[in-house]
Amino acid sequence: MKKTNKTLKSILNNLDFLIQQDTQNPPRKICQEDELYRHLTNHFETSGFKVEITDLGDGHVIFYAKKGTPSVLFNVHLDTVPVTASTIEHWHYDPFKLTIVDDKAYGRGSCDIKGAAAILMVLAESADDMAVVFTSDEEGANGCCVQSFIDNNDLSQYQQIVIAEPTQSKAVVSHRGYLSTYIEFTGVCGHSSMAIALEENAIHKANKWLFQALYYAGTFVKEDNPAGICFNVGVIKGGEKNNMIAEKVNLDFSARVPSGVSSKEIYENMQVFDKNAKFRAGMMAPPLPADGQTDKLSLLFCKNHRIELSTPVDFWTEAALFSQAGFPAIVLGSGDIKQAHTIDEWVALSQLQKIYNIYQGIIHAS
Repeated sequence: MKKTNKTLKSILNNLDFLIQQDTQNPPRKICQEDELYRHLTNHFETSGFKVEITDLGDGHVIFYAKKGTPSVLFNVHLDTVPVTASTIEHWHYDPFKLTIVDDKAYGRGSCDIKGAAAILMVLAESADDMAVVFTSDEEGANGCCVQSFIDNNDLSQYQQIVIAEPTQSKAVVSHRGYLSTYIEFTGVCGHSSMAIALEENAIHKANKWLFQALYYAGTFVKEDNPAGICFNVGVIKGGEKNNMIAEKVNLDFSARVPSGVSSKEIYENMQVFDKNAKFRAGMMAPPLPADGQTDKLSLLFCKNHRIELSTPVDFWTEAALFSQAGFPAIVLGSGDIKQAHTIDEWVALSQLQKIYNIYQGIIHAS
């Protein structure tokens, strides 16, 4: 590793601490009594911030710190995707300890998005006016922290919301909507030699539905939209053994919906392929901007702070929830989404330094 400056050393010290805190989601075991929140509380209160922690239970924790009269609110989620048993042996570096190699910071959450939290912790030490909200449930299927925070706080003082997801230090002002859905297919239990197995096996029903769903998703693929609706089945569970007709199958899918198409429309159309299956929407969220109109205030904010704009992205962020509530919101953070959720997750040190400089400019100008 090349010699690092004092600021970057401080960022990396904070990042090392954050990576060591197990915030995998799932499983969801995060609570306000964790060392993570004791440390954050001490850090921000020592720097003159008023800290409020709201524990909604089941791992949903909101950490809100404010000092002075800031006009910009920074939002970071502290939870990460899990390091699964099937992939841990493929990691070259300890996922729960910061490792610096070739000017890259390795560790689970380094890119998505504890690096941003570490930067904001450093900036908090010298800021006069600054506000952050750290949440713990963005990576799970039933996130509620951001919406609860919006619903239960007066945020009228904030003229801009900055969501610190990895964007290569460019401002994202447009991204897709989001849909997550759980489906239960029910069949008739019996011996596999029975003729009803063809039509009444729940696994067969799930596969018939999936065949139609994949075809439907494919109709959205265009030259200017190669990702279509970003349809993905993440979980299929059911059945007992191959000589028994499967009685139940659970299938979970997500879709990141392009601008101009509503998540509700996709949800309703997917149900047509099996009207007997039980559908339950886990999350149905708008795109950014939520009303589909160009966010002129966010564009002006980026222009005033000389922040480079990104092209629209295919992933979804909680910026859409702030936008839905009427607040100008952008996505702006260090790292590349390609390094998120991966084995040997990493963020470039140059990206940490760059976004530090951008955030510093925003805070000092506020």
